[in-house]
Amino acid sequence: MWITLILIVVFLLSDQVTKYLAETLINEFQTIEAIPYVLDLTLVYNKGAAWGFLSNNTWVLVIISFIGMIALGWFAYQNDWKTKKIYSLGITMAFAGCVGNLIDRFMSIVPALAKIRPGVVDMISLEPLNALSRLFSGSDFPVFNVADSFLVVGVILISIDIIFFEEKRNKKNEVSN
Repeated sequence: MWITLILIVVFLLSDQVTKYLAETLINEFQTIEAIPYVLDLTLVYNKGAAWGFLSNNTWVLVIISFIGMIALGWFAYQNDWKTKKIYSLGITMAFAGCVGNLIDRFMSIVPALAKIRPGVVDMISLEPLNALSRLFSGSDFPVFNVADSFLVVGVILISIDIIFFEEKRNKKNEVSN
């Protein structure tokens, strides 16, 4: 459990610190080319989900994020780092990502805090993803943040664990019982 708690704190701090730095160092809609042809930093306050989905329906996203946080929190509480390292890391990352964006969404619906953070702070724009997105959809890939990255990588790790390791663990448990 301690590993999970420590990682959640580290992941949440990295998310919130990068959001604070983006708000401090970048003007809204300004783009800074951090790594030419690879990484741009662009401050955007997202009032929806990816690709503007549910834009200006923050309450709906708060409820969805809260339910996700509860579900992922339950699984994170049950993490088994000895036998399910990849799965446990994935659940922990997804939980931290969900909470990181929930913090921003909550701030955006509280009037006094909405002046500080009017939406989810996004700042990462990857040009290779933009090029692929333009090729297939005609528009840039959405600007995202560290919490989004934790969510995506977490779900990928959970999927890898379930697809490639779950059956082996189950067989091993059957043999030992």
